[in-house]
Amino acid sequence: MRPTRQRLLAVLLAAVLVGSLVVASGPIALVAPFSGDAWALTDEANPDSAGSQLSRAATGPTTVDSPYGEATVRYDERGVPHVEAENDRALAYAVGYVQARDRLFQLDLQRRLMRGELAEAFGPGQVESDRFHRQMDFAAAANASWEAIEDEETRAGVEAYADGVNRYMDDRPLPVEFQVAGYEPDRWTPQDTLLVGKLVSWGLTGSFADIEEATVRERVDGADELYPDRLDHDTPIVRNGTASAGSQASVARPAPEKADFGAIHDAVAPYEPERGIGSNSWVVSGNMTADGTPVVANDPHLQLTVPPTWYEMHLQSPETSVRGVSFPGLPVVVIGATDEVSWGFTNVGADVLDTYTYEWVDEETYRYEGETRTVESRTENIAVSGGENRTVEVQKTVHGPLLEREGQRVSVAWLGLTGTREAEAVYDLNQADSVDDVRTALRRFDLPTQNIVAADRDGETLFRITGQYPIRTVDNETVAGDQVFDGSAGHGEWAGFEPYGVSDFDGAGFADFEDYPEVRNAPYVATANQRTTDDPPFYITRSTRYADGYRGERIYERLDERAASGEPMNRSFHTDLQGDTYSKAAEAFLPHLNGAREEMTPEQRAAVDDLEAWDRRMDADSEAALVFRVWLDAYRNATWGPQFRANGLDESYFPADRTLETLPADSQWYDDPRTRETETRADIAARALNRTLDRIDSAGYDTYGDYNRLDLNHPFPLAFLDYEERAMDGSPNTVFNFRSDRSTQVGASFRMVVDGDGGVGSLPGGQSGNPYSPHYDDRLETWAAGDTDPLPFEQRGPVVIRFEGES
Repeated sequence: MRPTRQRLLAVLLAAVLVGSLVVASGPIALVAPFSGDAWALTDEANPDSAGSQLSRAATGPTTVDSPYGEATVRYDERGVPHVEAENDRALAYAVGYVQARDRLFQLDLQRRLMRGELAEAFGPGQVESDRFHRQMDFAAAANASWEAIEDEETRAGVEAYADGVNRYMDDRPLPVEFQVAGYEPDRWTPQDTLLVGKLVSWGLTGSFADIEEATVRERVDGADELYPDRLDHDTPIVRNGTASAGSQASVARPAPEKADFGAIHDAVAPYEPERGIGSNSWVVSGNMTADGTPVVANDPHLQLTVPPTWYEMHLQSPETSVRGVSFPGLPVVVIGATDEVSWGFTNVGADVLDTYTYEWVDEETYRYEGETRTVESRTENIAVSGGENRTVEVQKTVHGPLLEREGQRVSVAWLGLTGTREAEAVYDLNQADSVDDVRTALRRFDLPTQNIVAADRDGETLFRITGQYPIRTVDNETVAGDQVFDGSAGHGEWAGFEPYGVSDFDGAGFADFEDYPEVRNAPYVATANQRTTDDPPFYITRSTRYADGYRGERIYERLDERAASGEPMNRSFHTDLQGDTYSKAAEAFLPHLNGAREEMTPEQRAAVDDLEAWDRRMDADSEAALVFRVWLDAYRNATWGPQFRANGLDESYFPADRTLETLPADSQWYDDPRTRETETRADIAARALNRTLDRIDSAGYDTYGDYNRLDLNHPFPLAFLDYEERAMDGSPNTVFNFRSDRSTQVGASFRMVVDGDGGVGSLPGGQSGNPYSPHYDDRLETWAAGDTDPLPFEQRGPVVIRFEGES
């Protein structure tokens, strides 16, 4: 812990009682993880730390009555709670209490975001966020998911968790964050837990790519060629001959929609998933390891926050023994391992959101399948702290919520707007004893659509996709979902889908679970958000919507090399692979530069010579990595910018890098319409290099680490609460994944390797949100270096909280 933080904290505690803090205005910043005890001057995991009467008052009781039975909580040397209980309900109650202790403010901010209630606490800057989340009505979707849960143990566990959160609020003074913001949190409900699940699912699948592409096609001449049905551009997850590739039924692709939805897209873009959100995972057979047991490795790439996005925990009861990480607000482990089986997830990138337009009779009436329908509408009040209250019209059609901006109107069908059952699925994962148990649990893992890898102690391994995949039809013909549909004609509907109700996932409107791509007991399978199979099933998504395949190619390259060497794939190999900084993107794009030498000055040629001699590793101390990274950004902007920006489209509309990589050297996209000349790839590559060298010189960068910075800031703009800034290895296209883009930073939000000897992992920060705690940022250095800590499966540390059953 840093003395500066302790001294300033004491000053701050006095100041906040007579003043106020300015909280970051963006909705994403506001839901960065907070700690419920972030302002307490002591930590129950560090009982010997100094503190005042205020801090001791905030520490809370050691003994807590529980209506569900006995439980204990221990904190280990890294501040991770080890919770042991006499039954699963007592376990969930204790988890709710502990998560509220560590992250209460984060829990409340998450639900405020999804309910559309941020402005009530944080002022006018949150009104547009509230407007969007109210119009999507995520809260009603969470209610539908609660109604969809049929398993009584799952319902009981979620209810017990909510009771634990509320018991903490009853027992303890509210954290000072609530005093600063000037409000008290509502009671936690089971539906709030499912609302956190909707937040997670939206962050992985809530893409408006259809209206984005339609807008580009409308505004930019020749844009159709930027969105081909298929790109043979990477190494798919399921390589030829390894397994069932899934159903390949034929699909029609009508002429693409060309319509301007720019106003709507610009309005919803702040709430779409961040570009670069992805992950790596792989599973390796015991035949490839020294001890004969399989390995699961996973590092999900999400927004990096203070404290980390994930909450690590170890849970034990007679029915459950599981270790891993969860999203605060959920009483279960999402990524991790039981005593018998381990698993990890990456995002599929599936298309599970469609948009619909209508023929309008008037403002409130639209045509649907030969009839007229009236829009469902209600007016809601948005309370605004420090400003005038606003109203918002929440409108719905037969397909889902209706969004309108500047006269543009679309209705939205998103898979998460119906009752989904992933809560039941993850509860089952937490009690799985085998890969077969995992596969069975996945039948109810409706959302988010994920790639899963799993392995058990008997040596069985599994890869498959999860989730529900809509089947669209137009005039009884199956079609792809990458278009805006004519809602009045009933085109593109998902049979059996009930927005804000309970859907029929077993009917014709969704793909058959048994047809999903699956691999059992292969030597190894690797996922990095690339296309699923060589010719992916049409219902997943189009080829250009998968992540660029550079990470996937590199992982398979390393696995193939190790297999060919005959050396066992031991734990150190896997942790080293997670830290791999070799750039397949550099390998792909450097020929573009090398082919432009005739257009270059001597200084530029010297820079290209240095790049040719470079080892292609995106390391912080590399000068060449700096030049390549800045050049690729400049090359991307120099290619797409002139034609896109001239039509009012910023870089968020630019195509994927694989599209840029595969453009012919004389493509019309290289021609800058602002000049008289006809530019080619060589001209643009050289021009971008010139801008790169100027930018590096003017910024005073010496190495890549000067540009590639980890700068994680607390949502309250107080520097002593921030993590220490540092140079970083990695890039968006390397296995060691890291991207810094202004205030948004994306990277490995957790790393995990599980083998026959247990597991190791790392978090980008610390387990605690308490800035006085030794666990506030104690794991950041380990994570940044690509190192790991043990993930023990035994109870560790002294008992800090004891839950006693009520007699």
